[in-house]
Amino acid sequence: MGKDAVVVRVASIMPFLVMKGMALADRLKEKDPWDIYYCVRNYPGGLDALAEEVRPHARRGLVREGLGKIANAFASVDHIGPVSVADFEEVSDLEERAFLCRDAYEWINAMLERVRQLSARPDPTGKK
Repeated sequence: MGKDAVVVRVASIMPFLVMKGMALADRLKEKDPWDIYYCVRNYPGGLDALAEEVRPHARRGLVREGLGKIANAFASVDHIGPVSVADFEEVSDLEERAFLCRDAYEWINAMLERVRQLSARPDPTGKK
């Protein structure tokens, strides 16, 4: 089976994550946690680049709320976020499913921790 490549244009990762975070609380669709996981795991430049993009906005109430909802959904490997990622990918093998849930949990929590670390430091560009 071949692989396809798709380019999805998103104006910015920060509003996308906030929107998806809000969606986690307002509706329960397996695709929302999967979209978050996919974008975080595949962000150009990795977690550091993603965290740098979120950094200037991380103290805004709406951003904190959206990221908080993501944190709640991915609070453990057994929470709705990682479980929905595995459900969306229709993984039935228990070992593969456990790996995918763990991977989703670790990627999202690594991203959230990097955002926390960066937003705790002064912005070198002077942005607030």
